[in-house]
This record gives sequence, structure tokens and C-alpha cells, in this order.
Amino acid sequence: MDRIENYKELAKKHDLSDKLSHFKERFDNSNDFIYLVGNSLGKLPLDTINNVNQTVAIDWGKDLVSSWNEKWLSIENIISKKISKILKCDENEVYIGSSTSDNLYKLLKSILINNSNIKSIISDNLNFPSDNYVAEGIAKDFKHISFKLLDYGNEAEANIDMLKEFILKNNGILILSLVSYKSSYRYPIKEINDFCENNNSIVIWDISHAIGAIDIDFDNTNTKYAVGCTYKYLNGGPGSPALIYVNKQEQKTLNTPIRGWWSHNSPFDFSNNYEESNSMSRFKSGSPHIIQLSALEKGLDIIIEASTFELEKKSIDLFNFFKTIFKSYLRDKGYKLITPLEDNYRGSHITISHKESWRISKCLSSPKRKNKNILVDFRPDKFIRISLTPLYISFEDIYNLTYRLFNIIEEEEYLEHSYNKPTVT
Repeated sequence: MDRIENYKELAKKHDLSDKLSHFKERFDNSNDFIYLVGNSLGKLPLDTINNVNQTVAIDWGKDLVSSWNEKWLSIENIISKKISKILKCDENEVYIGSSTSDNLYKLLKSILINNSNIKSIISDNLNFPSDNYVAEGIAKDFKHISFKLLDYGNEAEANIDMLKEFILKNNGILILSLVSYKSSYRYPIKEINDFCENNNSIVIWDISHAIGAIDIDFDNTNTKYAVGCTYKYLNGGPGSPALIYVNKQEQKTLNTPIRGWWSHNSPFDFSNNYEESNSMSRFKSGSPHIIQLSALEKGLDIIIEASTFELEKKSIDLFNFFKTIFKSYLRDKGYKLITPLEDNYRGSHITISHKESWRISKCLSSPKRKNKNILVDFRPDKFIRISLTPLYISFEDIYNLTYRLFNIIEEEEYLEHSYNKPTVT
């Protein structure tokens, strides 16, 4: 193949043999652009519309308070069970509610309350900044605990030997994003879990950029703790509740730092004496997010039906297709591929860089010529993130992206845009 256009036919052939292609029709595709930002906000499942309308118009609108007993009191358990299938763990090990930052605060502080020997909270420069904000803030609440950040000297991938050495010097609680938000680097979860267990340390995983995108197996990776959001690859919608995972054996040692009505063992006894729930309900501090939970449910159903094994498999195929075109046509145009090449060390998004990354992303999303809009993520100061969301991304979508990336530089189209950036990029 001596022309980039030739890859269009190859993309069409891949799409014809794609076992997951029919899932695209389960989403709202009314927009006329290629959506490569599922790692920031997933698309809207069509079944979600009816589910939310039922919750709002019927359950709330007509049935009102009676819906608590008839439906709403059970919805958290229904959602937790479905998430447990995706994570391959027990349904009694999952709590759903609040935000990822709130949940990290609750989980981290509950561990510290009952572990006075812990002296350090550890993170690294690949972690999502919000996690580090929470960790550093909590460390300040305990005079004997310090927050320590490991910097690998790059934004692309971890140095596992350096990380292990850092853990040995600073035994404590380690907070890591299973898949890095910037580069899509993926940690060897079982290796890190086992190492920490053997060296007097604890790991909390942030799985926000991993759940629903890669095949996770908590039962077989010795995972003890995790938090994560549900609005990315799980397609729960903006503001959908986050999750906490705690292995059953570890639950016995935890006490919630935020008491509330719903964290009581018998909330509807309305007792003046607090008795903490002996289940994951201890992390409830307020009423369930009923409407948002109803929005999340149908997204989970699609993930379970498709299977995370098949989703990860297609993600790998999409990446390899992109990589082939990249090596032949984009590398010579000043683009750099930041994402790890090894399948086991990569999530389901691609990160590339270019000195004109911001203006290139503007060319894609707001073309001044007659080109289809392509939505990607820009992340400072030079990264473009491309989500390989297998449920609704096709090989032809990836071809169209690479074709545009090539021509934006070839024709100097980026010069038509300014450097000015909005608040949300």
C-alpha cells in the first residue's frame, strides 16, 4: 500500500467481520460526527432514555413515595450485582454512590482509621490529579502520615522497578490509576498487588479509565480495594454515581469516616444510637442517586452482553490498525505515539502528541473546510487522546481519523485556527 487512501477498503473489511458492530445501533447516533471521546463521557444508550423516563414520569411522577418500597430500595443492589459481573467479584464487595473523589476519601480514611502503623500515602505522576489532591489532603489530617509522589520523569509509563523500590522505602497505602488517563499506560495489577501484600503495603486502584474497557478480574488478581467512575466506558451519563470495591476479607477492618442515615445497620428503625452497617452499605452517607442509577443500568447491561473479553479484543485490533497507519504515514508528519505498544500494558485509548496538538484537535472537532467533525480529547500541554470505545467505534472511524491527521499537517490546515483554549478542552 503506497497511499493512505488504500486503508479505507481494509477498514471496511475489518468492519464486516466485527462481532461487536451491531452494538453501535444500541446508542444514540443522531449526531453527525465521529465520537472518539468515550474515555471522557460515554455515549447515550437508547434503552437508557426509556428507563429514565420510567423513573421520572411514572415512579416519581405518579407513584411518588410508594416507589421506595416497590423499586428504589433495591436499585443499588441491582446495580452493584451488575458491576460485580464486570469486575468478576462478589456482588457484596461493591458499593455504588457518590463521586470517585468522595469514594476515595471515604475508603482511604476508613483504612487509615484502623491502621495506625501506616506512615505514608504513596502515588505517582501518572495518577489522575484529583486522586492526589484527595490523598495529600487526608495526609494533612494525620500528623504521623506523609504524602509522597513518585515522578518517573515522563508522562507515558511507569517504571515498575522504581515503583517497587519506592514502596519498599515508604511502606503504606499506594494509590494508582489502573489505566493512566494521559497515556493509557496499564499497570500489571496482580504483580503490584502481590508485591504490596508481601511488603507491608496496601493498594487502592482507581479503575475509572479501565472498567468497561479492559477485561478486569478482581478475584484472580488479589485485588483488595478500588474506586472508579461509571460515566466513561460504562456509559452511565454525566454525574452517574461512582463505585467502591472492597474485598470481603478487608471489609471487617473498616469503619466509615462519614456517618449517615443510610450507613446505619437498620436505617428505618430511626434509632438515636448509631450502629454501623456490617456490609458495603457502611459507605452510604445519604440517599441513593435514583435517577442516575436508572440511567446507568442499561449501559451496564450492554457491557455484560458484549463481554469485556470481547471488548478488549476489539480494542486491541483497533489499536493495531491505527498503529499500522501511524507508522507508515503519521510518524513522518511530526506525530509521536505515547501509548505503550504492548497489549497487556495498554488501556482502550490512544495518546499521541504533536507540537501543534491543540490546533490539530481544533481542526478535527471544528473543521473550517468540508470535513466531518471528529471529536477527540486535548490534554495539556501537547496530548491528543483518542478513545477506542469498541461498542460504537468502527475501523472506518479510525481510518477517517488517521486520514484527517495526515492531511491537517500535509495541507497546513492547523494554521487556520488560533491558540485560544476554552475552559473545557
